Amino acid sequence: MAEQHFHREISELKSQVAILGGMVEGGIGRALKALREGNLAMAQEVVESDKVIDEIEVQIEEACLKVLALYQPVARDLRTVITILKVTNDLESMGDLMESIANKVALVDAENFERSPMKLGPMADKAMEMVHKALDCLLQENVRVAREVHQLDEVVDQYHAENHKTVADGINSRGDKFSLAELKLLSVSRALERIADLATHIAEDVIYLVEAKIVRHRKVI
Repeated sequence: MAEQHFHREISELKSQVAILGGMVEGGIGRALKALREGNLAMAQEVVESDKVIDEIEVQIEEACLKVLALYQPVARDLRTVITILKVTNDLESMGDLMESIANKVALVDAENFERSPMKLGPMADKAMEMVHKALDCLLQENVRVAREVHQLDEVVDQYHAENHKTVADGINSRGDKFSLAELKLLSVSRALERIADLATHIAEDVIYLVEAKIVRHRKVI
């Protein structure tokens, strides 16, 4: 009977994580759309939604701690609870970055985004692909997709390095005439890089769940 209760609670936790993941993925997409379009109303909606994400993260964490105390799971069951805890924390951190991007909408015109020499569009698309795949591999416990996410992280890192160099070169060549909007957009690039890192963490946690191997900080998995 206890085992049945445990697996029912785990199933409910997984459902809550899926809901949270959907909120985060959708929120990041709306934050980027608001930035591209200069849509302040949409940006504010994204900011407000982060409060809900924070509340859900706390609820899931409390439920996980309750499960650990009541059932004292081991082996695969223990890894499942630990993975849920870690993934939930990563999703909450993504929510904070989503809010950060949304807050830039009031500081940067949509025209600045479109005319920026930085490769923000392709970078945003790749980061969103990573988030989507990370959530897919989590829900399906798919190690193959998890490894795809891990490999894509280098692409996003390269985009950010190029964006940083673009801004640095612009400051050196234009000095006082350099647009402050570019610095704000560079912070968006940094947020996207961190979102990609967190998607990678989720993928690595899936590998830990399925294969009982800790692969974080390894180049090849």
